[in-house]
Amino acid sequence: MVNTKELRDIFDELRNEAGKRASDAMSDVTIGHRSAAPGLLLFGIGLTLGAAIGLIAAILASPYSGEQARAKITERVEKMRKQHEEAETNGSPVATPTGTYERPLG
Repeated sequence: MVNTKELRDIFDELRNEAGKRASDAMSDVTIGHRSAAPGLLLFGIGLTLGAAIGLIAAILASPYSGEQARAKITERVEKMRKQHEEAETNGSPVATPTGTYERPLG
């Protein structure tokens, strides 16, 4: 027959062995100690490279010469500036945009 003291000793021995194995396993694994810098650095490099490739592709695929492209851009900027000046100021409409729904008064 096994007495309680022997069972307690066996249980303590097994618990100590399990604790040792768990601490050894945890020391081998480095969870949460990884720096985010390499991933962030690679993302930044990829973003920069993608923007540069997109810029080069846009320049090469443009149907206009440099002077024509600058003239078109200037024309569009002036058009948008004029629309902005005609837009609402301080809550009172200066120009009514086309295609808006006006609620009948009354």
